[in-house]
Amino acid sequence: MNSMQNKKILIVNPFGIGDVLFTVPMIEAIKTSLRGSYLGYLCNIRSAPILLNHPRIDKVFIFEKDEYRQLWQSSRLKCIKRVVEFLKEIKSERFDTVFDLSLAREYGLFLKLAGIRERIGYDYRRRGIFLTKKTKLTSGYSEKHMIDYYLELLKFTNVEKPKEPVLNLAISQESKKDAKDILESNDISSNETFITLAPGGGASWGGTSFRKQWPKEKFAELTTLLCNRGAEKVLLLGGYDDSPICDYIKKRESRCINLCGKTDLLTFIAIVGDSRLLVTNDGGPLHIGVAAGIKTVSIFGPVDERVYGPYRSGDEHSVVVNNDIDCRPCYKRFKIKDCQHRNCLEDISVEEVAKEAKSQLKSLERINK
Repeated sequence: MNSMQNKKILIVNPFGIGDVLFTVPMIEAIKTSLRGSYLGYLCNIRSAPILLNHPRIDKVFIFEKDEYRQLWQSSRLKCIKRVVEFLKEIKSERFDTVFDLSLAREYGLFLKLAGIRERIGYDYRRRGIFLTKKTKLTSGYSEKHMIDYYLELLKFTNVEKPKEPVLNLAISQESKKDAKDILESNDISSNETFITLAPGGGASWGGTSFRKQWPKEKFAELTTLLCNRGAEKVLLLGGYDDSPICDYIKKRESRCINLCGKTDLLTFIAIVGDSRLLVTNDGGPLHIGVAAGIKTVSIFGPVDERVYGPYRSGDEHSVVVNNDIDCRPCYKRFKIKDCQHRNCLEDISVEEVAKEAKSQLKSLERINK
């Protein structure tokens, strides 16, 4: 182990919002143990707002792989020039240590060329050849939570692993005000309670995101059941790609309020944080809800909730609904089987999810009495 006090540290995580949130306990551990340390973070453009708003992050580097791919197709020379410029930007910071969470040899080579001497990460299928300190990952992530995997890498440093890791989220006053303005413009006053539903999600899966989404027809039925309670208004949230799903639900149940595609990420977070309950698929919105400290009901299909589910899912705040058939979870070694059915999701009944949602709301009512 080496002294890292007052050192410059970089975290590289090019994945989705959920994955970035899984590194929050690592961020807290580094900044708590190493007072005076400088912490940089390399992420994609979708996750960047969370990190730009994080009080523990000193600098954010945005690397959008698709932009570089498109540039390569139009002009290889311009692409190479852009990569070199980005390399110089990283190198100029003179980082001492990097936690490379990419599982990709390309990032490892890039970080070596950037002059970062200590490169820590997981070695999956010999992709960690440019890492200087590594733990072998033989079968992908399995059995324990991603947060625990990331925290495990702290053993290569003198950063103390937290005994009780906490997934939290900073919500700025500006984002809270933006959320308040959007809610008021949709006839939701500051003293009204509401439920949020995120029926899409899974953007990091691209064209296969539908494989981890509960059917929109069932979300529509659930929306009607929750609207029938009359105690809270029901809001639909999501990104622009989720608009067809939310538009379908809005047509089926006119009483819900469709804010899908109408918020930026930070406002989305603030609205979720103000809600009494979030019902969502497996994906970034779930982990936003968990980090915001609200009640959640999440629906899991091909993905193992022990690894990618709500952290400390056994607690009273987070309920996971699944159909534990023999073939699930089938998302293993970062691949999903070309399944001929979606029984793990389609066989989950509306009544089962509604029961868990109402139970979560009742538990809140008992607490508030």
